[in-house]
Order: sequence, then C-alpha cells, then structure tokens
Amino acid sequence: MTLIELAVGAVVGMLVVAGAYAVLTSSQKSTHANDQIVETQQNVRIAMDLLSRDIKNAGFGWAGPVSGPSSTTCATPIVPLDMNTAGNDTGPDSIRLAVPIEAVSAPLATATTGKTKITGITMSAGAVANMATEVGGSLNGAVVTIGGASTVSVTGVTPSGSTSVLNFSPTLIPPYSVGIPVYLLQCVTYSIGTTAAACGGVGPCLLRNGVSVADGVEDIQFAYACDGCVAAVNSGVEDRIIDNQGGASGFDQADFITNNQWATAPMTADKIRLVQITVVARQTDADQGLGEVKSAMTLSSGPLQVSDHNHAQGLFVAGDLTTMSPPYTQYRRRMLTRTVETRNQRS
Repeated sequence: MTLIELAVGAVVGMLVVAGAYAVLTSSQKSTHANDQIVETQQNVRIAMDLLSRDIKNAGFGWAGPVSGPSSTTCATPIVPLDMNTAGNDTGPDSIRLAVPIEAVSAPLATATTGKTKITGITMSAGAVANMATEVGGSLNGAVVTIGGASTVSVTGVTPSGSTSVLNFSPTLIPPYSVGIPVYLLQCVTYSIGTTAAACGGVGPCLLRNGVSVADGVEDIQFAYACDGCVAAVNSGVEDRIIDNQGGASGFDQADFITNNQWATAPMTADKIRLVQITVVARQTDADQGLGEVKSAMTLSSGPLQVSDHNHAQGLFVAGDLTTMSPPYTQYRRRMLTRTVETRNQRS
C-alpha cells in the first residue's frame, strides 16, 4: 500500500467516524427532545388530575372552617386566590381547598350507638399517629369527619394500647358500625413555585402546601361559575342554574368569573358551583439544537393568553418576560383546560 492510498484510507475513515458521531449526536438530542415532550404532557395531566380531584372533594364533611399548614384557614370549602382580583393577571393564580386527606384515612375501631352524646371515637393507634404526623405533630384543633356525615373538632388524644381515642366536645353521633372510614380534613393550598429550592431543583413546579407535586408547571388559572351570587339574577336566590353573567341566552364562557375576591355577599365562595381550571406546563430543559454544536431553538411562537393571564405582560411577575434566561420561546408548552363541578357545595 502506497502512502497516498494510506492517506486516502485515513481520510475516508475519519469521514465515516465523523458521520457516525453526527448521527449519534443528532439521535441523542432528538431522543432527549422527545422525552421532554412526553414528560411535559405527563406533568400537565398530573397537575390537572390533582387539582380536579381536590376541587371535587372540597367541602366533603364540611361543618365549618378548616385549618392547614402555616396558619392557613379555609373559611369556605373553596377559597379563590386570584393573582389580581381587579383586572388581568401578570402571574399565576392560587387556590385553597378544604379536603379529606385520603392517605391517612382509617376505619372506625369501635361502633357508635347513636343514643347519647359521646366525647370520643376509637381508632388504631397507628392511624391516629399518621394523622398527627400529617398535621405537624398534634391533632388538637384538627377536624375529622366520620364518613363525611359527622364532623368534629379534636380536643385531644387518649392512647389505649393498640388503639387511641380521638376526644371532642360532647356530640350526638349517629350509629356507625366498625369499619366506617374516618378522614382528617385539611386546608390545602395550590400555588406555583418558581425557584429551584421550592421545586427540588426543577423549576417552575406546582406546589401543594409548599411541596412540589408536578414539575414544569408554570401557570394555573381559575375561573368560577356560581349560582345565587348575582342579585339581578333570580333575586340572588339559588335555583340550580348557573347565574347568567354574560347576558347571552344559555350558558357560555362569559358566565365564568376570573376577577373577584368572593368576599362580599351575595358574591361569596360558597356560591361557586363550577371551576374552570387551566394548567400550563413546559419542558424542564431547553433544547440545544439537533446538530453537534449547541444552538438555541425557537419552540414557542409567542407568549400565551391563559384565561385572563397574558404571558406577554409577565409570566410570574409583571415585566419578567424580557429578562428570562433561557428566553420564553425556547421552551415547548402544553396547555390543558377542564371544568369541574363542586359537588359538595350543591344544595
């Protein structure tokens, strides 16, 4: 083999290796981009399922205000927390919901007779300990409900071997058999976390009581339809028909309210009958192009309009879009909207 033939062979070999490397790099980046798309779609569905479930359950066993972590309180089963109650939003909404914590529910260990007032119910010691852990250590002042029908405020816990008694003020409890589920009620807050610290290193995210439950969620928006909340409609009396807010014949999008404090009668949160949820999730990593060289990609055509939140005016706070790094357009997004009935607020 001559020197020229050897040189030509080396060049051909280098070209083959370079081509294979380019294909490998492109394939790896393409696979990563596809994984990001799948993950984003999963995250937006997870967030929607969590919000929908808790909104449906809000008000289960309702008998009065329910407390939550960090001194939060749900004065009503649903507490709307619009980012801007007076106009269009420049950041995500939040919401508080009084819900049963199913993860720590447990069966009643001793039946109740229903004949006289009682001052406690018996449950397994482990179940009571789990409830105490959920509320931060002490069940004093916590609210529990027996099957959603009888709700009491706990005044203390009396251990008794393998069981514990949840004490409360003398209350006439209907007869319940052993095995009826007992639920801890808690006020939970959904919001958007924007920092790596809040989201466990992957921001933004959906927070439930300050704990990240869905990665990549950057916006949640809520609109509410009500019954009996407008004095001009049926004299403000509930009639099982959603109040006509928009004036058009029949029920339509204009009957949903995005801006209100829900604190002045008759426009109060207990009149809410439908909640329209919109969730926006984005990929957690920006794409780096498909070639060997890292390059920025434009993956979004422009800022989204999500309910009354125009991302062009601010994604998390007013005016932050121009300072985002990487830029807003370098992320793929998925948006999902669902309308949920507040079944425990119906009369």
